[in-house]
Amino acid sequence: MKKILIPVILAAMIFSCSKSTPSTTYEEGLKPVYISKANAFNLKVETPTTFTYPGKMFLYQSLILVTDVGEGVHILDNSNPVNPKKIAFISIPGVNDASIKNGILYADNFTDLVAFDISNMSNIQFIKRLKNIYPLINQLYPEFATGYFECADTTKGYILRWEKSTLTNPKCYR
Repeated sequence: MKKILIPVILAAMIFSCSKSTPSTTYEEGLKPVYISKANAFNLKVETPTTFTYPGKMFLYQSLILVTDVGEGVHILDNSNPVNPKKIAFISIPGVNDASIKNGILYADNFTDLVAFDISNMSNIQFIKRLKNIYPLINQLYPEFATGYFECADTTKGYILRWEKSTLTNPKCYR
């Protein structure tokens, strides 16, 4: 009996010592959508476009302004409230918030604050940029969210927004 038991025990020990492969986990969470650093601060006044990620909406005189998170600000003519018309889109990558006072539109552009004169809708003009008003660290984490997220990689550029996704082996949690 001992002669049979010893080889069985040795075989069990050899096969039980094999390396285990690391397991892959999948979690629902948020992943960043990047824009290159070369394109992050390009501002443009464009023709109206469709809403992608509508955010804050505010009124100014007969205008409705709608922030499109990460994309820019839509401007609509609301002089006929039954039929508002899109009249312009100001592309401001990384925008999260905007405000207006005395015909000047103020918005965040990643780390900077930018200003546009919108007093003449047929000739919207960029006025000024104040650099490094907002700390970069603010965009490295999804705002107002808890749970798993893909860790930010600043070598990929700036983060436009965060999108829901299935993450593989996520390392960041909040």
